[in-house]
Amino acid sequence: MKTRAGHDGESARARLAGWLFCLTLIAHSFLIVVLPRLDKESAIRDLARSWHYAIGIALLVFGAWRLWLWWRERGALAEGTLPPAARFWHHALALAILLLVVLGGPLGFLYGWTEGRAIDPAGLFTIPAPIGKDHGVWKFSGYFHSAMANATVLLALVAVVSAGYTYARYGKGLIAAFPAGFGLLFLVRSALFLYAINSFSRREPGYVAAALFLALCAAFWLILRAVRKGRFASAEGKRGGAIWNAGALAGVVAVVGFGLTMPYLLFRVTPFSSGVVVAADPSITWHRERLARIEWTPPTDFQLTTGRETYKWCKFCHTMEPGEAHLVGPNLANIFGQRAGTVPNFPYSPALAEAGRNGLVWNEDTIREYISGPDAMVPGTSMMISSGPVVDPALQDAVIASLKRDTMFHGERRLTRAGRTE
Repeated sequence: MKTRAGHDGESARARLAGWLFCLTLIAHSFLIVVLPRLDKESAIRDLARSWHYAIGIALLVFGAWRLWLWWRERGALAEGTLPPAARFWHHALALAILLLVVLGGPLGFLYGWTEGRAIDPAGLFTIPAPIGKDHGVWKFSGYFHSAMANATVLLALVAVVSAGYTYARYGKGLIAAFPAGFGLLFLVRSALFLYAINSFSRREPGYVAAALFLALCAAFWLILRAVRKGRFASAEGKRGGAIWNAGALAGVVAVVGFGLTMPYLLFRVTPFSSGVVVAADPSITWHRERLARIEWTPPTDFQLTTGRETYKWCKFCHTMEPGEAHLVGPNLANIFGQRAGTVPNFPYSPALAEAGRNGLVWNEDTIREYISGPDAMVPGTSMMISSGPVVDPALQDAVIASLKRDTMFHGERRLTRAGRTE
């Protein structure tokens, strides 16, 4: 392995593997952002999911290849690129992302198989399931597949900040201070994350957040370049050593550990099923008896546009049809008129189960209050709304109307994708 500055510390094969891995992960990151924003029942989402699997397989291959070359070449950055302490820290950040992607990939396949879904990468072939439907394994694998992806985002954000420091001090930024491809990966993944967390209800705030982040990064680079005029500190800086290296590794582990809690912190999802359960035959996952009489009303234009942008997030945690399995939230078929916390075979939070025992029944008024602030209505509930509490009365009406049509009219009058009834 060469020892000149820059990326000459990596072999040509290592640079190729690094760029292939990073560009593939960038493509995968775009798809991860797009997928949740597509209609769950649309053909385009099925196509996007199949490409999610295909790109995921490529990621596993490129990631394993880059890891093998990393081990064989004993690192990536050449000595002298950065001071030893900074070099070790940047190695640790890049290596952590490689390990998380390679370890988290198989969990994605397990998640699909235990949901009863065929794994068909880009529609080219089908990978047979070695395991059948299993809600417990589905929840565990889905949680940690998502959590590992979240951890890579936090690592990317930390890497961007670290690269800002090394550029200001040593003149080595995102491109020169990391193995080949990783600097671009960190920048794009951070921008996509900022877009994603700001675009649950509307896309425009996400675009603004990502654009501001990229503009700030560019301004920082341009200002430093103008001020420094090529005069940077020597890379013969802090020598590191065992204590520093142990601290750097502990820092990476802490970032990853925090990332692994993000599905819970953001969505209150847990990897294990626990709570108060209404026991019934395992095949029963919905209220079979319809207790409320609901009149069919055709959707308004507002409900089909603005309202649907809010309501679509409900379907990522809940199923609506009789016979469908629970997701991270219960099946809501025939939910109107039912006591809270009583859908069979779903583990409810003690708070919501107690509210049901105390007389909470789901109707227009109680659902309106619940979606306007779940914690305020039922302190201790595990329910949260990814796009934020629905406080706009018009949006509340749209969500409730859509919920009525999806949960109370099965096999009767149904809404087509064009907005007509049949």
